[in-house]
Parts: sequence; C-alpha cells; structure tokens
Amino acid sequence: MLSSPAPTRNRPSRRSLLLPLQLLVALALGCQASAGGFEKKAAADAEVVEQPSPVVVGTVERGAITATISAASTIEAERQVTVNAESVGRLVDLSVEEGDKVKEGQVLARIRFDAQANSLLRANTSLAKAQTDFQRIEQLYNERVLGHEEYQKARNSLDIAELDLRDRTREMKNTKVTAPFTGTITLRKVTEGGFVTNGAELLQITDFNTLVARVFVPEKELDRVKVGQEALVIGKAAKGRKGVGKVLRISPTVDAGTGTVKMTVALPQELAGGQGFLPGMYAEVTLTVDHREDVALVPKGAIVHDEEQTYVFVPEGDKARRVRVELGLQDAERVEIVKGLAAGEAVIVAGQTGLKDGAKIVRVDAQGRPEGEAKPAEAKPAEAKVEDTKAEAKTDAKVEDTKSATKEN
Repeated sequence: MLSSPAPTRNRPSRRSLLLPLQLLVALALGCQASAGGFEKKAAADAEVVEQPSPVVVGTVERGAITATISAASTIEAERQVTVNAESVGRLVDLSVEEGDKVKEGQVLARIRFDAQANSLLRANTSLAKAQTDFQRIEQLYNERVLGHEEYQKARNSLDIAELDLRDRTREMKNTKVTAPFTGTITLRKVTEGGFVTNGAELLQITDFNTLVARVFVPEKELDRVKVGQEALVIGKAAKGRKGVGKVLRISPTVDAGTGTVKMTVALPQELAGGQGFLPGMYAEVTLTVDHREDVALVPKGAIVHDEEQTYVFVPEGDKARRVRVELGLQDAERVEIVKGLAAGEAVIVAGQTGLKDGAKIVRVDAQGRPEGEAKPAEAKPAEAKVEDTKAEAKTDAKVEDTKSATKEN
C-alpha cells in the first residue's frame, strides 16, 4: 500500500518573529519618552512659578542736605629746607638740637677755618702786589714808556686778584652755618667734631607757620571750589587734631591720568605744633561745596544704576515698578531726588538688587520678618522659670493629696 505522506507543520519564520518584538520595544521606548517629556514639562512648569523677593520699603523724606568732598592728605610744611655745608673742614660749635627754635641769620654751627684763613691772607697779599704793579705800569703807560699790551696784562692781573679775594672771603664766611629763616630744627644729621665736605647735609629747619595739606579733587567739582573756601582738617592716626583751614591755591591744570585737580589747603598757625598738626601726619580734608534745604531725600542704597541711567523701585501692591530718577546733591548716607519721586512716596530701600520691572515682592522689616508678623515671645528669665517650676510642684502635691484622701474615704 502506498502510504500517504505525513502532513507538514508550518513554522513561523525568524523574520516574522522579529517584527512583533521590534514593535514592542518601540512602544516601550515611546512610552518612556512620553513619560520623560511629561516629567520635563512638569519641572519646567514648576520653575516658571515666580517666588516673591523680600524687600524693605521706606518713604521719600524732605530735609536739608550738604554736599562735601573728602580726600586723604599728608600734612607738609611749605618752608622746610635742609641746611648743607658750603665749606670743607671739621665741624665745631654745633649749638642747636632737634626741637630748638632758631631765628633767621642765627649761627647754628662753625667749620674750622684754618685753611680758609690762610687762603684769605694769600689773596690779600696777592691783591696788594697786583695793585702796586698796576699803579706803576699805569704811570709808565701814561708816559708812553710802555705799550698797551703791558698795561692790559697788569689790568687783568689786578682783576684776577680782586676776584680771588672775593672767593676767599666767601669761603671764610661759609665756615659759619646760619639759619636761612626763622623756624624749628626738625632733624640733625651730623655731630660736633665730624669732618664735613662741601654740600654735606647738616640740619633740617621747618617753619611750622606754613603747614599745608595737598588734596586732589575730581575735575567735575572744580567749579564748586574756590580760593579762600574753608576746609575741615581732621587728624586720622593722631586723635584730637581738628581744625578749619582755607584753600590757598588751586592748580591751573588737570591731571590727565587721574582726572583730578591739586588743591593746597593752608592750616592756621594755632593748629601747628606739638598739640596740633606736624609735618608727615595723615589727615582727612573735607570741603563743603553746596547746601540745599527742603528737598526730597532717599537713602543711597535705594538707587540702582543701569549704565548711564539711575533708577529706584517703588512698590505697587505685590509687585515692584522701576522708576527713572534724576539725582542732585549727595552726602555720606542720602541723595537728593530732583525728578521722578516726590516726598511721601513709598520707595524700596533694601532688597532691590536684581529686581526687574514688574517682579513680585513681599514686604519685610529690617530683620527680614514679613510685615505684620508678631514678634516671637521673649524668653522668660531664669528666676521666672524657677518660680514656675515651684508652682507646678505645689500643684502636683495638692493633686496627690486629693487622690490619697479620696482613697481613704
């Protein structure tokens, strides 16, 4: 018998199996991508929520303001010189010390003049001989015995002798060291008995009546400062030094590098000396350049600068509005508002850094607490706590006694 062939089973191909798997993977990835997108969107929505910025709100006030210029300076003496030796020799008769007051022309020291005296004597002798020779030759020249050449030679010898005598006389005079002006010896650089050469530094003399403070003010303030204007001078390191000086000079040029002008402020004589200012002291000079009464004022911290413009922020409900303002005079803490705000208006005085126009705000006080929030209760002192503990103990004892009585009954 012929057997019929066994029926064959259809097996799915590998390609047909891969397709459903790829679809499942794609769907899974799509779900994950969708979930990630939703999460990112939710995070972005959360970031969009603007948090209000805490700010301190003040009020535009009216009052007076004084504009000043302050600059650091070192006190100097305009008349302060170093006395130098003008001769050579050993120093003798040094009669002054640091702190001594001297007068103009006073002899301060001497230089031994043995060599100078001998030179002066020789110069006198040479001059006498030159005068005798010239007189004799002049007579012969007038008698036409000698020619013009011999006469001119004798004339030159006499002139040279006279010049040499003047030089030797000056050298003799220079052996005396004298004060060039009235002042105080502020530095002694030599000791008596030392050998000095021509040009050696001996003493320093200072006239304390010529103390000044040199300050540099901005170019823009030049028109508000004038000669004779008063200036307050305060000692910084040495306390207790304070007084009023006057502008003595204003430089006619502007320093191109710094944009400043040099001013010299003269100190009155009563501010100089041991209990006053001394050369080399550090001081602060303040000049009043303008004063105005009854103007709108805000704290300096309320001003916001944006390039060349100035602004303030004012509260409007729970938002901040930026307002452009024009400034006037300024002092150490306040600034005048010329245009943009009026007295009595509210203005944000702290917390405005980084604010934008229309930003949300929340009002707080100077301690950072929201306005209207009650202050935290103050802690009780230790004694009060002890009394409270005692009272609680007594109450507990009474309760225990009541419970015991109830049980007995």
